[in-house]
Amino acid sequence: MQTIHRHVRVSLVVLLLVCAGMLLPRLVATRDAIREVRITARDMSFQVENVGGLNPTMALTAGEQVKVTIRNDDKGMQHDFSIPAWGVRTGVVEWGSERSITFRVPANESTLSYICTPHSAMMSGRIVVSK
Repeated sequence: MQTIHRHVRVSLVVLLLVCAGMLLPRLVATRDAIREVRITARDMSFQVENVGGLNPTMALTAGEQVKVTIRNDDKGMQHDFSIPAWGVRTGVVEWGSERSITFRVPANESTLSYICTPHSAMMSGRIVVSK
């Protein structure tokens, strides 16, 4: 009798492990990874972490979720980060502080602008969206 109960318990454990092995990859795949982009506003320009140059072109992937954090290192200035075509805007960031916004990149390929709303003549760059 104990042997039968033991076989039943072992069979249940094996069945649970098999089910978990089948479901776990699906659960992980449905969880969206959020790509983080850090930007510093300095000397009236945007500097994107791990991307060279001032007001650089940013490459994003269609459908991905992105969290942009902007830090304002321009003493005496107010900045923001905005993608007007998508209605994305952090709001005003005072000197010495930072703000973040999370959004999903639209599914279509495109090229568009990101700007600092108050200083768009000097602080603007391109976003290239690919699949």
